[in-house]
Order: sequence, then structure tokens, then C-alpha cells
Amino acid sequence: MPKREHCLNESARAIVGRILASRGYLGVHAMSPPGCANLVDMGAWCPGSAEAGLLLAEACLGGLGRAELAWVSLDGVRLPGVRVEVQMPALACLGSQYAGWTIPVEGGVVMGSGPAQLLAADAGAGAGGPARLLDHAEEADVGVLVLEGRQFPSQETISRIASACNLPPSSLWLLLAPAASRAGLVQIAARVVEVALHKLLHLGYDVSQVESASGVCALVPLVRGDIGNGVRDDVCDGTRDDRLAMGLANDAIAAAGQCQLTLRDRDREIDSVLGRVPWSSSPSFGTPFLHLLDSCGRFGDIDPLMFSPAQIVVTNVATGGVLQAGEPSLAMLQMCFKKCFETMGVHSS
Repeated sequence: MPKREHCLNESARAIVGRILASRGYLGVHAMSPPGCANLVDMGAWCPGSAEAGLLLAEACLGGLGRAELAWVSLDGVRLPGVRVEVQMPALACLGSQYAGWTIPVEGGVVMGSGPAQLLAADAGAGAGGPARLLDHAEEADVGVLVLEGRQFPSQETISRIASACNLPPSSLWLLLAPAASRAGLVQIAARVVEVALHKLLHLGYDVSQVESASGVCALVPLVRGDIGNGVRDDVCDGTRDDRLAMGLANDAIAAAGQCQLTLRDRDREIDSVLGRVPWSSSPSFGTPFLHLLDSCGRFGDIDPLMFSPAQIVVTNVATGGVLQAGEPSLAMLQMCFKKCFETMGVHSS
């Protein structure tokens, strides 16, 4: 079978090349142990950076999107944020960026995203998620997988990942960034479009009708659960609270994430589900993500319909219609942050 015009893994590998070329400036570390995969630490045990997070987000999208730092206006207040522009959104966001691969590591699991999932979608290896539903046959001589966590898998697990992708381990690139890292927080914020598409998919909408998409989301600060307790903020001590960071970052998407989709469809098809996309229509509205995580126990056990952006705007090029649902809210974002901080016992004095 001939290769498709766009190979997401090859494009992601080119982005990895840009990361490696600027590793010192980006604050990342790379290593290629003999007989193992190529490992790139984007912020677990090295400083990382917001710029590294932008490239990490673009690698997650398989080269089909661009991410940049931007200002986000909420109720007249300007906050730092991340803007993402995506082409072929269903393939980029649901086939690649979606974290559909649960990978065991010592003491737990890490979530895998990125275009290597497309190579393993039919391997019965726990990969794929929505990628299984897409009409895309990915063929590549290299695989790129992004891991949200603090440690790389064992060499045995890496070998299984490579086998599922039909690649030798040396052709596999693993990029690691925990939620509580500069790069990790940026790449989570850059998932705002993915969240909207995933919600539409679960509501039964044909996301292949979406031709392009963009989104913007507030970027939350890097906060540790022990801030204010006299503990030194050591960049590489590995004690930052990923749970708190994950909660805050997902609250930012729900309360402040704004998406714009360009699609070609009948207005009534999208209008029938659009109002159910924003967080304000969800049963979890007003509940901080950290509370949902605590009640479910694991990230993967949270109801997919609980993940929502604050606002979605649709431009229908087939009819000229413009539809909108939801509104971002600074007050709701502040409320969620306050509840999360109280839950974690975080204080500033």
C-alpha cells in the first residue's frame, strides 16, 4: 500500500529533530541507550520550558498543527495562554494527540499520545482509542510517542511498544513530560481542540466534517502542592504535584478553553449537538477536575463526556452559518482553582 501524502510519524520525527537541535535552549535531555528506544526528557528530571511544550504539542499532533504562546482575555483580564491551529483535526487530534495508550511503568502507568498510536491501532496493544475509527493507514519507519509521566517504561515494555508499532526499538522516540512541568502544562493546554472534537465524537457527531480548527486556553502556573510550606522549589527533585497540575490544567480548558471549528455540513446536524459540548451543559459543571479524579480514582475512569471546553464556535462553510455555545468565565476558573488549592492544602503564606 502506498504511503499517504502526510505521514504523521515522519512529521513528528522532524519536530523531534528541532527539539534535539535546540536541546540546551529548551532545557531538555536526550539519550539513546544501546538496543533501546530514543528517550527525550522534556521536564521530568530537567528544567524543560514553555517553548519545549509548544514543540511537544506539535509532535503530539503529528505535524498537523501549530502551537504558540498567546494572551487570553477573560472578562477583561489578560492571562498567558496557548493558541493552537489544526489542519485535518479528526486525524490530528483524535488519531494522534488523544492519549489512548495506557503504558505500565514502575509503580503505576503513564498515558501515551502521539502518532505512534496510529501504527499500533490494530495491534491489540491497548493503543488507538478513536484512531481505530479513522480512515487512515499510517506507514512509517519511525514512531513518536509522547508520555505524560515522570518515568520511562522498562526496556521490556519499550520492546513491546516497538513490536506493536512493527518497528525496532531504535526507531522509536519516546518524549516524557509530567503534568507538573513547564512543557507538560503547555501541551495539556494545547489539547483544547482535541477536547471539543472528542466531546462531539461521543455525542455522535461525524467529526470528519470538520475541516480545520483553532483554539486558545489559559496557561496555568506551575504550582507544587507543598508551596508555602518552606520546601525549596528544586527544578529536578521530581516532587512536584502532577495531580494538582493535571487538575488545574483541565479546569482551565473547561472554564476558559475556547474553540473555533470550520466544517462543511447541514446546520441542523451540528446544531443538534452543539449545545451539549460546553462544560456549562455537563453534569460536572462547577466541579473541579481534581474532585472528579478523586472520585474516580484514575484518569482513565472519568466519563469522557465530562471533558469539555468552555466555548465552541462553528463556522459552516456549506451554509454560511455561524453557531456558538458556551462562554469562558474567569469567575468559574478562579472558583475551580480555589477549590483545588483547598483540596491539596496549598497556601501562599
